[in-house]
Amino acid sequence: MIGKIKENFKLGLMALTILSATTAAGTALAEDYPEMDLRLAHFVPSNTAGANWEQWWADEVEKRSGGKIKTKIFWAGSMGGPKEILKLTGTGAVQLGATAQGYFSREMPVAGNASLLRVHQTPADAVDTWRRWQEDPQTREDMDKNGVIGLYHQGSNPYRLFCTKPVETLADMNGLRVRVPGAPYWVEFLSKVGVVPVSIPYSEMYGALQKGTVDCTFAAHEQAISGKFYEVAKYAIDLNMGAQPVWGIFVNKQLFEQWPENVQNLMREVSSDLMDVAAEENIALAKKTVEVDFPEHGVTYVNFKETKEFDEAAGNMIDIWAADLTERGYGEAVERLEPVLRDKQANFKD
Repeated sequence: MIGKIKENFKLGLMALTILSATTAAGTALAEDYPEMDLRLAHFVPSNTAGANWEQWWADEVEKRSGGKIKTKIFWAGSMGGPKEILKLTGTGAVQLGATAQGYFSREMPVAGNASLLRVHQTPADAVDTWRRWQEDPQTREDMDKNGVIGLYHQGSNPYRLFCTKPVETLADMNGLRVRVPGAPYWVEFLSKVGVVPVSIPYSEMYGALQKGTVDCTFAAHEQAISGKFYEVAKYAIDLNMGAQPVWGIFVNKQLFEQWPENVQNLMREVSSDLMDVAAEENIALAKKTVEVDFPEHGVTYVNFKETKEFDEAAGNMIDIWAADLTERGYGEAVERLEPVLRDKQANFKD
């Protein structure tokens, strides 16, 4: 099985390389692109699982433009922290920014609220929700007000707990200090099962686990490997919290609309290709993480035994999302978008 996973992963990357080379050659001959040097502010380190796709995006835009459009990525918040990048991009301080929409639930009340627990089964499901969100007039209004356009968003593997101790039951969760991202509704949802949510940036997760500030963190398991959380926490819990639309690239709207049409089309084309390919590659990565990386790093994979009881205690996060946005005056958007979430959740399996 492991050999097959590695083989499939290599074949996927090979296919990407062939597609890239073929498309780049054809595009470079057919199009005349302007010389452009762009800056992309990124909120996580370059070695974070998933960050390789932003580098792929930058490399692919350069290849398909015949080397004309180059993008330099400034990693790990070196050009702005996670909650600053939206404003930096919207004001034109940087042309491009990579951060998580979930940090901006106030600035973008609908666009920033698609990260919900126990809704999306696969990375492709999460990406599909993001794509549908972009078609909604309220989402476009949210983006316009902040001066940005969303080029693409990554769909993560399911978020699960990674802990300093085993967690098998609801009783084990009571009083458990768990790092959560800035996404809304997570605190209300998790508090119902006795968890004490602690909101800290991704960059501080290792230190928080090491110092005992938190007992666990929520993340896709491969992020625990890339972040070396296994050095300070040895238990991965299989409770499936669902795939997430995690982060993606935003571009300054005014600048983007001033660029030639072929540049706009190229960036959208590469973004669409990335969402399709990355979602598939993530599935192979999840298997490799559990079957290869966990044993290699001495991580124990723990079976959570009370998923049904968890759902009964926590309730449904879509209900929390719908009630909050309706109360805030976005009931029409809820009517349009709630069916998307309900359809995804209907196919969710542990």
